[in-house]
Amino acid sequence: MLKMIERFKLTTLLFATLLMAIGLLFLTCTEANQLLYDVAALKDAGSLAVKLQDTRAAVSNAIASQLSDETQRLLEEYEGASEPSADLRKALLSDLNRHIQVGPLYDAQIFADIELSEQTQALIAQNPQSGEALVRLNRMLLSDAYPYELASLSEEKKVEDKGLEVCRENLRRIKLALEKYRIANADTNPQWLSDLSPEYLEEKVLLCPADTTAGVPGVLTEGASDPTLPCSYLYEFRPSVKMYQELLWTQEGDMLPIVRCEHHLLNLSVGGKIYRNGPQRGIYTSSKTGFSVLHDFMQELRAQHGEAFLKTQKGRQQLKQATEKLIIKQLVPNMLSALEKEVYSQLEAELGKSILNTAMGMDILKQGTVQVRDQIKENLQSQLETQLGSEFLETAEGEDINQQLSALIDAFSLDGR
Repeated sequence: MLKMIERFKLTTLLFATLLMAIGLLFLTCTEANQLLYDVAALKDAGSLAVKLQDTRAAVSNAIASQLSDETQRLLEEYEGASEPSADLRKALLSDLNRHIQVGPLYDAQIFADIELSEQTQALIAQNPQSGEALVRLNRMLLSDAYPYELASLSEEKKVEDKGLEVCRENLRRIKLALEKYRIANADTNPQWLSDLSPEYLEEKVLLCPADTTAGVPGVLTEGASDPTLPCSYLYEFRPSVKMYQELLWTQEGDMLPIVRCEHHLLNLSVGGKIYRNGPQRGIYTSSKTGFSVLHDFMQELRAQHGEAFLKTQKGRQQLKQATEKLIIKQLVPNMLSALEKEVYSQLEAELGKSILNTAMGMDILKQGTVQVRDQIKENLQSQLETQLGSEFLETAEGEDINQQLSALIDAFSLDGR
């Protein structure tokens, strides 16, 4: 009898242990399931789809390569401006949830350009390989990479930006108007968005519903406000930056923004795709070129120290340092590099590489170099004078900037390829 009682106790203990293990396993699965994406967590499916199409971004390339064949097919069919289909939304959710459960997503090289939150970094240090902690980390990584497309775990519900869908519809209409304008004008872009109205676009479409100023000129960066009509949107091919943007176009392709909404951080690309800002690529992140950032820096100095400060030696030194960093070291070298590739490739296509290697070809390259140099120098010096003022350019600091600019441009050449 005692043996039977002991055996019963042992069996009961084993059964209780088994139930506890099953309970813990069920609890772990339940907690992990609560971390998965649902419909509300997909904040902007269209923007996410567009960025997954753009596989030059390291994170998007890593994720897109793991999508199912069906999801990849749906992505290829999506044109990037309309509301994504229910099938595409469902496929993205299914693949994302599978992706965050199968293994670690973190790779230092893939996430090198992403600013990770402190919570994400702390969990990376723990190096979870499975279970609830891994799912949590993977979701946090994706939220850091796609902050406007995927809800973070701390977001309790989907928050709609005021007027976002109306703004998105405005960009769709601007897209169609640009297409009609190009057809009617030998495939060229307008000087300003106001050129689209009234023939191709209603004037009211140029106003974002979140713009409390109703498109008052001067609200955007100086030199970017449409001179004809009230406009809430930043046009990236306006005359002052058109040459630089066209050079970027040769590098970035149809993903390069042509219109931006600074209120919703929403972009219309040259190729007609609509997506949100984000940390993955430079063209996603900022709408401002070197001269725009320089102008904002000057405005900040004026606000902090007053207009007279810019005329002091300390003020001039700060302007010189900012101009060297933003224009001399960043904008101009990038512009010249893109221009060299573009002009040479055009000549090669028209004349043939074999001709360019002859004496006649070298002479053509030298003549082209001189013409391009003159055009660039005139354009950049004009913009420097507009931004910094002729008085600054006559100072020692201004003369040094001009000398550095001239040296950069004089070193530009189309030969030796």
